[in-house]
Formats: sequence, C-alpha cells, structure tokens
Amino acid sequence: MTKQTNTSITAMEAQRRELDRRIRAAKRAVQKAGEQALLSARHDLGVEVTTAAGADNLEAVERLRRALMSGQMIESMKEQIDTGSLDNSATGDASAEVAQVADGGGHHVA
Repeated sequence: MTKQTNTSITAMEAQRRELDRRIRAAKRAVQKAGEQALLSARHDLGVEVTTAAGADNLEAVERLRRALMSGQMIESMKEQIDTGSLDNSATGDASAEVAQVADGGGHHVA
C-alpha cells in the first residue's frame, strides 16, 4: 500500500470512531428522553388521580395510596392495562370508588 492509502484508511477510521461516538451519544440521549417522558407521564397521572379523587391534602393522598395499592385494585388495574379494556363505564366506576376512599368512605386498607 502507498502512504496516501494508509493516510486515507487512518482518516476513515478516525471518522468511523467519531461517528460511533456520536451514535452512542444519540442512543443515550434517546434512552434518557424516554425515561424522562415516562417519569413525567407517571407524575402527571398521579396529579390527575389525586385531583379526580379530591385528595387535596397529605392525609387524603396517603389514604388514596393505600386504597390504590391494595391487592384487589392492583390486580384490577393490571387486568385493564393488559386487556386494554379501559372503557368509560369501568373507568367511571373505579373513579367513583377511588373518590369515596379518598374522602374517607368505602373500604380502607391499613
């Protein structure tokens, strides 16, 4: 090989390393953006649920948390997520139950 060919190969390898570095950085940025979007969506959901349930103080939020984290509610939510059966009637019933628990009525999970 000639000196010019070796120089071209070296330059192309340097470009490849730079592109690889940029690709890895872009992939990390996409992953981080996805994680941030999920965190934001979870936060927004928490705000929406507590607002819909009328949990407007710390005590009510804690009661709501206990109610939502009960085994029966968790299984019901997982089932709805897995089947995609989030119709308005089921959501309305669950919203009413959650609001009742947040207000201190209904069943409590200690």
